[in-house]
Amino acid sequence: MECHLYLSLIPEALILSQLPPDKFGAYLATGSKRQIEGPAVFLEVDQSADLSGFRMDEARARCVLHRDGSPRKSVYMAVFNVLPRVPLEALRRAYLTTPSGLTLGLDPAPWSGDGHDRFFLYQELGPVYPRVASSLGPNGFCDLVTSPDKLVSLPRLAFIDLKLGSLATDTDIQLDGSVPYQNVEHLRECLRALRDHPARMTKIVYRGMRPDILFSMVRSGLFVGDTHGLRFFPIPTEDSLEADHSLWWHSARAVKGY
Repeated sequence: MECHLYLSLIPEALILSQLPPDKFGAYLATGSKRQIEGPAVFLEVDQSADLSGFRMDEARARCVLHRDGSPRKSVYMAVFNVLPRVPLEALRRAYLTTPSGLTLGLDPAPWSGDGHDRFFLYQELGPVYPRVASSLGPNGFCDLVTSPDKLVSLPRLAFIDLKLGSLATDTDIQLDGSVPYQNVEHLRECLRALRDHPARMTKIVYRGMRPDILFSMVRSGLFVGDTHGLRFFPIPTEDSLEADHSLWWHSARAVKGY
């Protein structure tokens, strides 16, 4: 049976598994006994890439069927400093799994720009997990956070951008309920701090040890990058999700605001 190589972002780990992506996502999100754990985000890794920093041969030798013939769910190869050690070009496809265990696959595509928004909201997905407001678009944000010239930086970052609704262009606008986050007024104050202090390009909204993700509020998709490059996995439009991935979309929309 084929073994897939997955890079899990919540938590960060490199895992060999005989489960296909949909079943692996359900395994991560709900556990083998269907005890709800939370959302999962992971990527499938091209095993022909340069993975010499990992003990691939030993892991493959362990990725075999159980004695009863059932597939091997996971063989953990690394759980620390994984993201920067996997080549960006080896990230073949990204997957978003809802807390109920339904998985949506995202293919890579070129990043085409940030649009006309003035402000952005990012949920970092590894190796740290704060939620951050910024005046920078995804490419600039990734460059800033991973720049070795900064006093504090990350070697690589995975993150999603989240919808801000009207707040993306006007921090003082009266909201109509289209921004379902908890503590919206705190978010508004963070955006105003960026507006009033243009030299400041980021403001932490929430310092989380584990992200609670509203997949229904993803603006563009998943980004993985550093100062040398950016890998982008776009999420389909809401109309496309409703038409082509309705079960996943309804599961994603069932998650309440955070």
